[in-house]
This record gives sequence, C-alpha cells and structure tokens, in this order.
Amino acid sequence: MKTSKKLSFPKLENEYLENILRQLVNQHTIIQIFFTRQKYSGYSFLIINIESNIDAQKLQQSKWVRKVKEHFQINIAFIFSSKLRHHYSLGSPFIAFYCRESAIIYQNKELENPLIIKRDWKKYKKRFNLFEDHFHHDHDLHLSQVQNLISEGSSNSVFTFYARLIEYDLEYLEELYSGNRSASLNLDERITNLIAYIPDIQKYFVRNSHSKYYLIDLFVKAKEASINDDEAIYKNEMYQAVGIAEQSLYRLIKKRFDELKKLIKKGLFERHDVISQIDDKPEDVNLSVAIETILHSVEVEQIYLYHQITDHEKTTYYLMLIAMGASNEKLKLITQFLKSKIGKKYDFVLLSHSRYWIQTNLYQHQSFFSKIIQGKYLTYSSNEYLPEFHWEVPHNPYHADLHFHYKPTKDIALQFYTIVNDTKENYQGLDSLFTLFFMSFCRTYIFIKTYYLPNYLSNQTLWQLCIYADPDIRKYNYLIEQFWTDFFPYLDRHMMLHHKLSKLNKEEVDQMNVIVEKLISELHNLVMEGRLLLPFEQG
Repeated sequence: MKTSKKLSFPKLENEYLENILRQLVNQHTIIQIFFTRQKYSGYSFLIINIESNIDAQKLQQSKWVRKVKEHFQINIAFIFSSKLRHHYSLGSPFIAFYCRESAIIYQNKELENPLIIKRDWKKYKKRFNLFEDHFHHDHDLHLSQVQNLISEGSSNSVFTFYARLIEYDLEYLEELYSGNRSASLNLDERITNLIAYIPDIQKYFVRNSHSKYYLIDLFVKAKEASINDDEAIYKNEMYQAVGIAEQSLYRLIKKRFDELKKLIKKGLFERHDVISQIDDKPEDVNLSVAIETILHSVEVEQIYLYHQITDHEKTTYYLMLIAMGASNEKLKLITQFLKSKIGKKYDFVLLSHSRYWIQTNLYQHQSFFSKIIQGKYLTYSSNEYLPEFHWEVPHNPYHADLHFHYKPTKDIALQFYTIVNDTKENYQGLDSLFTLFFMSFCRTYIFIKTYYLPNYLSNQTLWQLCIYADPDIRKYNYLIEQFWTDFFPYLDRHMMLHHKLSKLNKEEVDQMNVIVEKLISELHNLVMEGRLLLPFEQG
C-alpha cells in the first residue's frame, strides 16, 4: 500500500481535511473516497467506502467529522463496502450520483471489487424506478392504514400510525439527502438534523422549544395513552394539520427523487438560482419606523398589519407580533416611544404571542388568529422557513368559561352601583373599581366578539381591540371624550391600589356611572340575547 505522504487530494482544496484523509488511509482499510462539491448552496459530500462496518460506525462519530461539516460545509459519510454495494443494487439514487466514477478522488488499487458506477442511465433507470416505486407503495400502505383508523374514530391509534408514517418519510429524506438513516434518534432530533439539508422542513413543524416540535409531542402523548390504556386524547381537529405536515414531507421526497434523477442523467450539478424574496419596505414611513423600533426592542419572527383605522385625521395601526419575550410592559413602552417619536396623529395597537403559545391555544382562539395570520397582512418575516401553524380542521369556535368572565364583570358593576347610590357619598375606592370594571368589560366583550381573550393590556389598547372586534362600539367614544380628565391615563393610574383619600365629587361619579350603565347594558344584551350562557350560568 502506498504511504500517506505520497497522497494528495487537490480537488478538496482543504489542507486540514487532506491531512486527516492521509491518516485514515494509513490506519484503516479504505477502499474508495468520493467527493462531490456543491458549488452554490448546501453541503458538499465526501463519501468514504470502508471495509469494516465497525470502523465505519466508530469513525462517523469522530469530532473532526462534525467540525468539517460545521466549518467547511462538507458532509462526510463512512459507509462500509457491503452496505454501499447493496444500496446501489437496490437502486439508491444517492449512491448512484454521489459515488459515480467521476467523483472518485482516491481508490485502493490493491483491493478487489471497488464500486464502479458507469455513466449509463439506461442500465440504471430500471433500478431507480424500482427504488422509487418501493417508496410510493409502502407510503400508500401506511397512509391507507391511517385513513382507515380515522374513519373508525380511533384517536390515539391515528396519531400513533401517523407517527410511523412520518418516521417512514424522514427515513427516506435522510437516505436521499445524506445517505444514512438515523434510526437511533427520535423524531424531534431527526427533523432538526434535516434542517441543514432541507431548510423548507422548518415550515411544516411548529416548535414548542428549541429542539422539540408540537406535532411530535402530540404523537408521544397518544402513544403513552395507548400504552397506559388511557382515554382517547380527542384531538380529531388535528388530523388535517398532521396530514398537511405529512404531505409536505411527501412532496419533499418526490422533489428530491426528481432532483437526483436529473443529476444522475446529466452527471453534473445544475445551478438553481434561489431568488430571495425581499419584501419592499412599506411605503408608509410611520409603519416603517414602527417596525424598525419593534425589531430593536424584541426578538420578532413575524409582524402582521391586520387592521388600520383612520378616524378624525388620526390613523391607528393594529400589529400582531409573533415574538419571544414581548411582555405587556414592553409593548406599552414601545407604544409610548412611537407616540412620542411620530406624534399624536398616529397610534399603535400591539399584540404579541410566541408561535408555540398560539399553537397550543388554537383550540380556543383559532377564529381570531386565522383571520390575522395571512399572507396579505404579513409586513415582516425574520426568515423564509418559519413554520406554518397546524390549524385545527374542522374548528368549532366556542366561548369557553364565558361565565367566569361575564359574571365578575356584572358583579363589579353591581358593586359600583352600591357605592354610587350610597347616600353618604362615600366614594372611597370607586376609581379603582371603575378601572377594574372597564378592563373586565373590554376583555369579555372582545372574547365574545372574536373568541380571543387578551392579556391584561393597557386600557386604551383593550378599548381599541373592542373597536376592532365591532366598530359599532365607537358610539360610546363620546363618553370617553367628555370625561372630566384624560380617560385612559386616569384608568392606568388606578390599575394599582393607592392608600389615599378619594377626591371624587358627585359630577365626576355621575360620568363614571353613565359609562358603567351603558357598557354593562351592551354586554348584557350580547350575552343574554345571544344565549351564550346556559340557564344555570345566568344567575
């Protein structure tokens, strides 16, 4: 065998990797080394045909393999000789392309029967078709099992079998993109690993943490329920969402088959010009300033401009942020900063939730979010591979626990009347009670109109959301405008308790009383005439 000092690999253009390969050839029985450079994007491939399966597994776990992948974007695969030849005999398009004769950069001439793949498409075509047909045949069998279980209403089993089908898809994606299947890893890890090869895969799975995914967690819960003989998890609404994710993986596999087929036939990489779609900056200068301010303040994935109102020469922008760490206090600070920077003629209504929070609360709030999270409203996106939401289909909106929101609001109004009608005119604490009523009314009103229960936002933001929920509520704006002092700052001051004497007079209390009467009447009509509560909840 030749000494490693005489070996050179000029095609690699990587001295660090060349030195490692020289050592490998000296220390192990290396049959062949194939190298295919990816010129434009993605990973180049270095495939090492090695005689020992044990050596292949051990070397694949080497730290330098990960280092080369991370720093030089070269994916290294150790495949022992028998497996390599067997996979090619089965028609593996990955082996057929990346182990072609023109890709050989080293061959041990002292060893017999190296893998030689001639550039003859006609002879290989039959193997390729059998390989692809085998995938489609087994995929259809898996899918028919899932569909049968859906028709039988077996909730837990549906998700268990969907998990198997998605695992099957991931196996083929691994095979077609990296040449190796990661059977020892769980589904979360396999999806995460594939992102390096297929950034698009991020679009199909909502994360619930850095390396965990919402749908995969659903599969785990269904499996645990089946093992423990628990009741069904009743997530029938998620069947379509899971189906969409699985079909997306299926399309990726078909696309990769077509891509490899073309590469094998032509024997070279074709350039695929990826057009990065960059949205034009909004023509609205104020909106541009708002977005820039938000991006400097919080970690944002997407921003949706879902509503805009111009009233009396004042423009209000409604923005939904999909973001991490955007607390109510931070949203309030951003809003105040924008008002001071842009001026009083413009206002901003900011909502923010993390992608995972939205996903896990779709069962209740989907009607609200599905109207907002649409391409036509998207104003900013941090990258093109953000996952789509797994919408529940069918989704039947309902007012969960409305009784627990409506009754306290009603009781606060009654308590307010008790103090107002006291002949001694003792209004101690009435300002705080009035603020509590207004906030409770707004949240309940928004919930009834949109099926969305907002956080404890500023009172002005809550009122603006009421107007979004139903513009007709603006008929009470005159009461706010005629209030003896600035209405919303007044409410905000009384969000917290203060140990001091009340300075309210009869005229001021009367104004508050009219607002409470009007709004509680509006809410009562909505709930009672709409028959939104059961008889036993109406007391």
